Amino acid sequence: MSTWLPPETAPKDRQILANTGWPWPVVAMWSEYQGEWVTAQLEGNLCEGKDDPGYVTEYETKLKGWMELPEVVRG
Repeated sequence: MSTWLPPETAPKDRQILANTGWPWPVVAMWSEYQGEWVTAQLEGNLCEGKDDPGYVTEYETKLKGWMELPEVVRG
């Protein structure tokens, strides 16, 4: 199991996994324009009775911790 790294060491030049206080980590990236972290969370919806997933973006001023995104293994 990985541990969260200190928020002040979070890189601002790539996507990371962030601890923002939710019970799960979220993908985050620094927005130079906003001066805040942009996070993406998967959201589930129904449209005409069918699953219609999407992403919701939020801005976070502070992180509680961060870690590198894991490598994706495709079989």
